[in-house]
Amino acid sequence: MSSVSQILDDIQIRGLDAALEYTKQFDGAVVSPSQVLWDPTAVPPVTLPQAEMEALAFAATNIRQFHEATRPKDVLISLEPGIELAERYVPLKRVGIYVPNGGYPLVSSLLMQVIPAQVAGVSDIVVAIAPRGGLDLDPRWLFSLQMLNISHVLRIGGAQAIGCLAYGFNNFPPVDLIAGPGNRYVTEAKQEAFRRGLCGIDVIAGPSEVLVIVSDPLLAPMAAYDLLAQAEHASDAKGTLVSWNPAVHQTVENILAMERAQNTAPLGQIELRWVSGPEQAVALANRMAPEHLGLMGREAESLESDIRTAGALFVGQYAGQALGDYTAGPSHVLPTGGSGRFLSGLTTRTFMRRMSVIRTQDELPDTYFHHTEKLAQMEGLHYHEKSMRVRRHRKETLKR
Repeated sequence: MSSVSQILDDIQIRGLDAALEYTKQFDGAVVSPSQVLWDPTAVPPVTLPQAEMEALAFAATNIRQFHEATRPKDVLISLEPGIELAERYVPLKRVGIYVPNGGYPLVSSLLMQVIPAQVAGVSDIVVAIAPRGGLDLDPRWLFSLQMLNISHVLRIGGAQAIGCLAYGFNNFPPVDLIAGPGNRYVTEAKQEAFRRGLCGIDVIAGPSEVLVIVSDPLLAPMAAYDLLAQAEHASDAKGTLVSWNPAVHQTVENILAMERAQNTAPLGQIELRWVSGPEQAVALANRMAPEHLGLMGREAESLESDIRTAGALFVGQYAGQALGDYTAGPSHVLPTGGSGRFLSGLTTRTFMRRMSVIRTQDELPDTYFHHTEKLAQMEGLHYHEKSMRVRRHRKETLKR
């Protein structure tokens, strides 16, 4: 918290100069002020192997179709003649999308955020990518940015990128909202920007986690690899198996031991939890509110309607978390650390404001005046009451 607070304070005071110094310090990249903002659409189009381009196009199509279908619609009702009530969804004007650029080009994170923002109607999208390894991005990054028609890339990462997005600099205006996962410094910087009232943020995403409830031993191998898939995200990622079937536990234990013996790459924590039965499994899942929750096996899958807190629910033997990470359609940016009890994952709503509208006509019934005046009187708010009384008198005068 202290490090992040210092970074944001420094950027608030010294602007881009401070951000570029931190970029050199943390990312080992020297970026000049003229190189900070970059337009991928202004460089020649790149191509990838055909299979990679088809996979990206397939994922993008599914993500766009899902979010177009689930984009909230405006509502208009009229309870009585003389008054109309509406709920409008207004897209944010300017949004910052943070995408991690560590050891792998996580282009799926770009698709899972930019496409919902575009479907929501955001007109100005800025993507922040750390310049690790130099200013020339991996061709998979460049292809994906061009496919999405992103023309504003901020070549800064880490907490300093959040500071630039939140405060702005020179001719770079601050954004209305920052979305995207990152390390603990990025996550803390987003929360601090929100606390300072600089901009909105999406969900608190990270470290990654999965809980898998399995009832059928034949499906245990798939559960084991779901746990490993989550654990390979980072050393602080967590996978949890929940089952009341001894054969499930034994099979998963054997596969985990085999994979750990063959693969020395660091993995996050994997835990196997025993429960007495389905009821206790549901209680545990709802209490933990995991980012991803898998249900595999007929008995486990029957629990779907009892699950209330997961960031995303994966039901069925073929519904691996990797499907949600890449191609199914819903965004994989989800609440973690138990925040699924009160937060939802990233959707088009993340990039929109809900606004209510109260519209009246001359025939507004007198009951609205009388009851509103009475409630204001009950609460002792004199001018609330009077503001309605003068309107009632105006209406009565016009009726004469």
